[in-house]
Amino acid sequence: MKIYFDGCSNTDGKYLSLVNGIRLGTAYKKIRWTKILSDKLNAQECNYAFSGGSNNRILRNISREYFKEFHTYDLAVIQMTFPHRFEWYDGDGKNFRTIGVDKFRIMTNSKRHFDSFHSFWKSYYEKGMYSDGCGEATEEICFNTVRSICKSKNVPLILLSCNPDTKLQFDYMMKKSHPTKEEQKQLSEDIYEIYTKL
Repeated sequence: MKIYFDGCSNTDGKYLSLVNGIRLGTAYKKIRWTKILSDKLNAQECNYAFSGGSNNRILRNISREYFKEFHTYDLAVIQMTFPHRFEWYDGDGKNFRTIGVDKFRIMTNSKRHFDSFHSFWKSYYEKGMYSDGCGEATEEICFNTVRSICKSKNVPLILLSCNPDTKLQFDYMMKKSHPTKEEQKQLSEDIYEIYTKL
């Protein structure tokens, strides 16, 4: 069995890197809920989640980066995130970059303009280019597209969210933004329970 995981830091587990004041480095990957669930199902964990990631990134991964191989997964567990997050392709850096209200505020509060994109994001978030209606529409587009791709590839899907303001019907709503080590175990049990009813 092979499980496809994607999402933001809740699925990535990166914020477990500091437990009881001890930095774990990459050891958090052994105690995150995706690993616990994979072990319980005797499955290969294929975790493509990214801390600070966006729904657009999730959609890019499933519809482009892993699309051709997607049919090889036995289950997809995807946790969508806040709709104000976004990614864009930086032609100079030749990579995708993430942005969100939270990251923009850090850029602004630090009084450092990280690069030439700062003025654009200032317009995007402060001058009305972005709105809650835009975020809501993009979230629904990602939601429906992810479900459609999974259905077309015959891959069972468990769809989660951490957005408390969503109007969509997810299979599971995250109870906490960054689950602790103990909460990771409970989360894996909750998702396992959903899996048994698929």
